[in-house]
Amino acid sequence: MAKSIASSTLGSAPDTYLYALARIGDCFATIGSDDSLRLFDPSLKVRQTAQPRNSGLSCLKATSKNAFLTAGRDGTIRLWDPRAKQVSQLAEPQGRAVSALACHENVIAAGTESAKEGLGDVSVLLYDTRNPAVPLRNYAESHTDSITQLAFHPTQPNVLLSGSTDGLVTIFDVNQADEEDALNQVLNPRSAVHCAGFLTPDQAYVLTTDEQFLVYPLAEPVEGSEPAPAVDFGDVRERLGCMYVIDLLRQPDGQPVIAYGHNDRRTLSIAQLTGPEPWAFGQTVELPGAHGDEVVRDVLLTDQRAYSCGEDGQVRVWQW
Repeated sequence: MAKSIASSTLGSAPDTYLYALARIGDCFATIGSDDSLRLFDPSLKVRQTAQPRNSGLSCLKATSKNAFLTAGRDGTIRLWDPRAKQVSQLAEPQGRAVSALACHENVIAAGTESAKEGLGDVSVLLYDTRNPAVPLRNYAESHTDSITQLAFHPTQPNVLLSGSTDGLVTIFDVNQADEEDALNQVLNPRSAVHCAGFLTPDQAYVLTTDEQFLVYPLAEPVEGSEPAPAVDFGDVRERLGCMYVIDLLRQPDGQPVIAYGHNDRRTLSIAQLTGPEPWAFGQTVELPGAHGDEVVRDVLLTDQRAYSCGEDGQVRVWQW
């Protein structure tokens, strides 16, 4: 069982939700419903607060280039360098809201939010930060509703996964400019995608908004045969004893875990995923008290510690 060793609002006003966490070395970041980016140290001491005008922040990622990425309703992707306190910007060409981000080296992937729901309404865009004026790619025909998740493959940086509230997950080869050529595989969990990513180099996971958990094989089927079926865990709320699933996370050693919460019991839990033959839920660490009866939005794992943020406007530090 873990214990809470610190908590802070980081100077946020009452009724502020904190949405996401990211880390570069000993510098942590969070974004909130007050449209602020806050940088803080491991002890929760605030280092910097920024509030981009009309930003509507909804996305936060850490890059391998020691910068934080943010984006939101204003259609602007910002790169924050916490060392130099410099900000550079990329623009969504049509000014559409950005609802998902991913990055690898100099490439940034951005997914847009649906305004009217239909083919061509949303895009998966790729930018090169060394020449950011115009996106490298604009895939606009594969999803019909808001992009909720983007992830680059762990060993093949030309492979990009996108998930959407249209209930589809697509796998792109971003070396291909033509969208039809780029589209390698489509996964259909048949429910809006909450989060998704690569569980192993040849498997993808999907968590849906109705708490369905699925693992899909990515290996190409033999010509003339059907692809292998997904491992479908179904609705995991009863099995995990939770009200909602936050996300699948990686421990510092790379092992996957799943984080989930229960508002009525005021609990936050982190369960190991054991496998892959077969995948199963293993040992669980309890974080009692969680964020009270408020939803936990994100969890970030470090060595022997976990950081969590939620709709109570707090960042909490846990140790075990």
